Amino acid sequence: MDVQGSCTDNFFPIKDLFKKYLEEVDEGAGFSVVKNNKILINIFGKSKNLKEDWDNNTLVNTFSLSKGIYCGCLLKLIDQNEINLDKEISFYWKNFGKSNKKNITVKHVLSHQSGVHRFKTKLKSEDLLDWEKIITLIESQEPDHEPGKFNFYHAKTHGYIICNIIKLITGLDIEDYLHKEVIRDKKLNFHFKNNDSRNCYDLIYSKQNTQIQEDNLTAFNNPPHDLHFFNSSKFRKAIIPSLGGHGSSLSVAKFFDFLANDLKYDTNNIIKKETLDKLIQITNNEIDNNLKMKVKWTNCGLILRGGWMFGKNKESFGHNGWGGSLGFADPKEGMGVSFISRKINPSMGSDPRGVNLIKKLYELL
Repeated sequence: MDVQGSCTDNFFPIKDLFKKYLEEVDEGAGFSVVKNNKILINIFGKSKNLKEDWDNNTLVNTFSLSKGIYCGCLLKLIDQNEINLDKEISFYWKNFGKSNKKNITVKHVLSHQSGVHRFKTKLKSEDLLDWEKIITLIESQEPDHEPGKFNFYHAKTHGYIICNIIKLITGLDIEDYLHKEVIRDKKLNFHFKNNDSRNCYDLIYSKQNTQIQEDNLTAFNNPPHDLHFFNSSKFRKAIIPSLGGHGSSLSVAKFFDFLANDLKYDTNNIIKKETLDKLIQITNNEIDNNLKMKVKWTNCGLILRGGWMFGKNKESFGHNGWGGSLGFADPKEGMGVSFISRKINPSMGSDPRGVNLIKKLYELL
């Protein structure tokens, strides 16, 4: 195994624990902690049997962790009064209001209560590559229920809806908006498109097959989760926001450090403290009918801490992704944390390895 990167002396036990994880066959992973713009930990590496290098520029598909990044981008538009979460989406996107969707607000989608949580037309994986086709499909589709009545995680539809609103308001796709308007000169190695030309590591399943097997057209299986497709050049090239953001653990930790410090020190990296305070209040804490668990959704689509996945402090918020990638902001500590891995963990929740690294981090702080 080969652990690279940097780690201050007091966090060496985390490096030792991370090294054990790289003893697994075919593994590649990263763990990063950034506090007030200072890198405390940035370690990454791969198993001995892997030939391709894993370096500081290696990217991995983070799946729904991507939601945390584009919802973070949305914060800026809210702060600038360009978006009102209680406005109907049709105010910004006229055709969305067709097919009995006029009363669905931005907040309904962010809290996964809109009723547009799945595609009701059977799709192939390649259909996700066609932005206009998916947008037209969403416009013509009726919701499954009245907005606000039920909770169904919007696994794939979420990103198309939120990022199309951003595109209609700004004229920029989510990749350009992230880098030109939100991050600007800060530089962040996280991308929503053109990842076919970047150093991306292929994903693999862990010992247990984690394909989601369901017969109905659900939020998860239409189209099916297909690692061959997710590892393809065409997938990496396209914008598929809900499950296609590629990044390093350092890039994700930096992004959430920006938000942690906006809240702790009012640094206004992305958003003013006063605005963010209101947006990370819980708007929905009911059982989700797709995830089969309670989720503390905030007003802005990020998740409040519900366990060690987002650290020790109740003020922490972030997002995780299928397979185990995660990122969160801890405003009490003023830091951002992220774990990513190429191995898809069997659980729909957190990867126990990432959680153990986070527990060790808080022991040593």
